[in-house]
Amino acid sequence: MSKKRGGKKVRVDFRQNRNDRARSDDWTRRFLAEDNRLADATSKESVRAKGALSRKRTVIESDAAGAAAEEASWIRGVVTIVHGLICYVEDAEARVWSCTVRRILRTRSIDTRSPVTVGDEVWLAATADSDQERTGVIERVAERRSLLSRRDRRARAHAIVANADQLLIVASVAQPGLKPHLIDRYIVAALAGNLAPLICFNKIDLRADDRIELEDLEELTVGDEPQRMQRPTIESVIGELRGLGYRCLETSAARGDGIDELREAMRGRTTVLSGQSGVGKSSLLNAVQPGLALRTAEVSVDNEKGKHTTTHARLIRLDTGGYVVDTPGVRAFELWDVATGDLEAHFPEIASRVADCRYGDCLHIDESDCAVRAAAEAGEISARRYWSYRKMLADAGEARR
Repeated sequence: MSKKRGGKKVRVDFRQNRNDRARSDDWTRRFLAEDNRLADATSKESVRAKGALSRKRTVIESDAAGAAAEEASWIRGVVTIVHGLICYVEDAEARVWSCTVRRILRTRSIDTRSPVTVGDEVWLAATADSDQERTGVIERVAERRSLLSRRDRRARAHAIVANADQLLIVASVAQPGLKPHLIDRYIVAALAGNLAPLICFNKIDLRADDRIELEDLEELTVGDEPQRMQRPTIESVIGELRGLGYRCLETSAARGDGIDELREAMRGRTTVLSGQSGVGKSSLLNAVQPGLALRTAEVSVDNEKGKHTTTHARLIRLDTGGYVVDTPGVRAFELWDVATGDLEAHFPEIASRVADCRYGDCLHIDESDCAVRAAAEAGEISARRYWSYRKMLADAGEARR
């Protein structure tokens, strides 16, 4: 913001541009520590890396009158695509603007790797407005009412979609095989981000041997000795999730099973589609709204891994009302901003028993008089879900370390 404009000065935090000191030798400190330093030195110089203390800046916040006059010319819209440094924004008249993000928004000290994501409600200042070109600069981002995010490789929050109503977790019963633990992770991410989870078991036309891919789920210690877990079936996983109150749909994009029910579940809502690569997210969207013609690809016969046909999250308006966000497929989903002590709240079968544990900070692993562990030993809660909770707890602790 220009410093010529009236308003008050405020100090704000900005991102650090490096975490380690730039020099391995601290010449200033070594000089000051020497006995033969110059007694008559009247000035000193220090060289240090930019760190937390130096990443502050003074900016001018406009006064109420100046801000009102400036903001009156801004255009409000919703981000539909984020492609690198360019955000595409659709306004109330369905016009699409190609926008950059005001630098101060990009450099402010925040946990996310980008201050703007698909679904964000934003205000933009137009820089060109004609039938041939509509460009602008995003000046402000509205407070988000929900957010789906995950941890990226640099331990930052990757905000995937903002302001959605529900997360449609798409899993396939075959090609690729079902991964119940990945579904559990998506459910936790949805609940933590204030989205309602909706689970879609796709490709039911390929159901044959009822095989489930269980990663390293082989044994689980719920008592004094490790015990072999009973291998779950597709029906048992669906039954577990329905028993916990989660809505589950069974669909086939190829055959048309369950498409009408899915279309009705998405009507009038903003829905995010997520799931591993190859489960058929784009195929489902093409079936829900014929004419979208989203790209699809076959799953590899050798390793049953899908190809990334969707490379960027994209907000799509539905003919039946509402929006859908098609997101890129993933093979792993690392949770973000779910503390170990809060994880239990996103497992209803665990949360209902927390008050009966002896210790208020019980993590339900090996503590004495743990009501949750006792329920797992007695078979009152799903051993698979209990294992899933413990794996997420261990992964969260490892990520923090």
